[in-house]
Formats: sequence, structure tokens, C-alpha cells
Amino acid sequence: MDGETERMNDSRLSRRTYLKGAAAVAGTGATAGCALLNEDLGQDSIEGIPDEPFRIVQLLFESGPAAFYGEQAKNATDMLVDQINAEGGLLGEREIEIVDRLDEGAGLDSLISEVQAIAQEGEVDMLFSIISSAHSLGVAPAANDQQMPFLVTMPGTYQLFEENPEMDYVVRTAGSNAAGAIGAVRMVEQMDNVETVVTIDPDYAWGHDHQEMFTTALENVRPDIDVVESRYPDLGETDYSAHVSAIAGEEPDLLFSSLWGGDTATFVSQGVDGGLFEQVGEALLVGDTGAPLLRELGGDMPENVWLGGRAGYQPTYRYEGDEAHQEFVDDYYERYDQLPGWGAYHDWAGLKTLQEGVERAVSIIGDWPTGEQLMAAMNDISVEMPHGQHTMRGPQAAAPAVFGRPTDDHDFPVDHMLTSDFEFISATEVNPPTGVATMEWVDDIEPV
Repeated sequence: MDGETERMNDSRLSRRTYLKGAAAVAGTGATAGCALLNEDLGQDSIEGIPDEPFRIVQLLFESGPAAFYGEQAKNATDMLVDQINAEGGLLGEREIEIVDRLDEGAGLDSLISEVQAIAQEGEVDMLFSIISSAHSLGVAPAANDQQMPFLVTMPGTYQLFEENPEMDYVVRTAGSNAAGAIGAVRMVEQMDNVETVVTIDPDYAWGHDHQEMFTTALENVRPDIDVVESRYPDLGETDYSAHVSAIAGEEPDLLFSSLWGGDTATFVSQGVDGGLFEQVGEALLVGDTGAPLLRELGGDMPENVWLGGRAGYQPTYRYEGDEAHQEFVDDYYERYDQLPGWGAYHDWAGLKTLQEGVERAVSIIGDWPTGEQLMAAMNDISVEMPHGQHTMRGPQAAAPAVFGRPTDDHDFPVDHMLTSDFEFISATEVNPPTGVATMEWVDDIEPV
């Protein structure tokens, strides 16, 4: 294992900093931003670069099944903030400070009250992260009402901006759940041996949205396929035996699921014990699956499964030849003795977008931006991620879909499976065109 760790470290090129200069964000986006930042907002910028740290409150689950993601998000944020600050901070001059973390386990009402209090105190520059789609639908509008900048990094609900199109203080760097659901449809579209499908999704908005998008689009592109059953276990379910038996009894050619976090691990483990995957032709799991899931399952992940969804957030995806990705994976492993998962990658994308947004804003206005100016500067920006250019369409990222097979044939210093044999589906194939509502697009989606 020591030799493999050394291999990871030796594979790096020289360390690059995160700061790339204003030239990296020049071009048409900066030109559009110039008018927006200087004229439309009607606010004065803050002269110079403030001496005090840029203060962030992070929202995540620290308790319950979703703490599976919360730990990853916290780990990545702490590591990346330390690295940014080691280079002097934002612009090399202003350090970042995580002043508090709010546990989403306290519930939506508590989160909204906390956010309102934070905004009224005026001591925090930005809210960052958040995991639950349901929470984001309540917290984001509340933050916007308080003119509290909020960089949303993980929730995938397509409803966030479709239901709240006028939020000037909210940006989401995660792709919407359309990428996972429609990405799965694009995968099935090419599977000639699939005639029957069963879906299993959590019994709340995230799960129902995935099931609706997947089945509606599938009917359009493969009307020869029958969805023979759809099941909805409770979020945080601990006993999947009834679901496992029912699905196995159908012997479907394909199983689709948007279960996520600890729920995926519990379902797959109990499914393996119950012989489920011997009765299923293929399975597509789109609930932000990654290395932590495979670590938790050990050898229980069957090989007839595709793991993935929105964005290529797997440590094995384009690791070789991508210096920034190698550094992120290697640094995370060195610091935490495990490989990063989806929660870590989502917050990496968020912090990279924050850095680029600050650079863009300051390059345009010459001083430190106000909160609204900073959020405007992050609109229509692109940052490099393992899957390529991670592009914002306005305040919302458009992510591709990436799926891989589990394998124990890898060179990483871990004793569990990772993903390989990746399939990449471009963002244009799995997201609606700008200005088109997601379900309107899904209703009319056509074969590739």
C-alpha cells in the first residue's frame, strides 16, 4: 500500500495554484458581466480588498443517513480552504474562514430561522453547500429574500430556479437531476436486450422527479420497453426486504434507482444478500454514487451495475493526465485516508466557481464586489472539472452524465472496488435548452 501511495504522489506534475488570473475569465462572459456588474445592480462595490476574512457558513448533514455526504463535503471544504489560504486566499489576498456549520438534520424550519438570523446579523459573506433538494427549495428563497448570497453546491432538483426564477443572490454549481435521469435513459436507449424495467426511488420529491423524468423520457425514446413496477421506499429505510423480493419476482431486464447516500448502500447490500442482482439483467444507480459507497459496500457491489449520474465525480475518471484532478484525489487521500466522493467533488466545483467569480468581478469593477455583484459574476462562468468544462448557464450549472462499472482491477491504494469503463453523455443531451422547462423538454424528448 505504501508503494501505491507513492505512485499516486509521483504521478503529479508540479503543483499549480487555484488562482489563474483575470485572463482566465475574459471573453464574452466577462463582457456581458461588465454591463451587469457596473450598471444593472445599482450598488457600490467595496473599495479595495477587505482585510478581514471572507466568512462562510456551510450547510450540510452532520447527522442521519445523509451525513454520508456531509462528511465528504466538510472534508473537501476544509482541505480546499486550507490550500486557498496557503496561497494568500481569494485573489491571493483575502483568506476564507468557515465560521460555522449548520446541520440539516435540524430540519427546514430551523435552517430558515438560522439563515434569517445570520443575514440580519450581517457578519457572514456567504452561505455555502447544502445537500437536500427539499431544503434548498426552502432555504434558497429565504436567503434571497434576506439578500444573503448562497452558493448551492449539491441539490439537484430542477425546480430550484424554475420555481424561483428571480433569485439574484443564489447560484447553483451542481447540475440538475435531469442529467442523471436522462443520462440513464440515454444509456438504456442503446441497450437492445432491455424489454422490462423496474424503478425504485425514495418517496419524496427527489425520487418522484427522477422516476417521472426517467419513465416519461424512456417512453419517448424506447416505447418498446415496459416499466412493470415503480417502488418508493421511505427516505432512510432500513429494511428493504419487501422491495428486494418484489423486484426479484419481476425479473426485470433493467433496474433504475435514484436512491442515494446511505440508502443506496443499505439497498444494495440487502439486495446482494437476497440474490436480487442475480434476477436483474442490468442496474442503473444514479443517486450520486461514488468511492465512499463502494468503500462501505466492500465486495458487495455486483458487476452488472452501472454507477453514475450527473457529472464525472469519480476518482478514477480521467485521473491520469488531469493534473488538477490528480492533486485533488491525492491530497484528499493523504489527508483523510480515503478517496473523495460526490459530496467532496460538488464542493470542489463550488469553491472553484467562487474563486473564478471573485477574480472575474474584481477584474471588471476594480474593487471587491458586493454580494449581489459577486453572485452575478458567477453567472455563465466555466471551470475545469474532471468531466471537462463545468459550465454555468446563468446561475445554474449544466452537467454531463457519466456512468462506470464497478471493478477491483485498479492501482489505487484502497481495498475496495472503484469505477471503470466509463460512458460519457454530453450536457447538451441530458439537459433542456436554456429557457425551456425541464418537464416540457422531457415530454418531447427524442431519440439520439
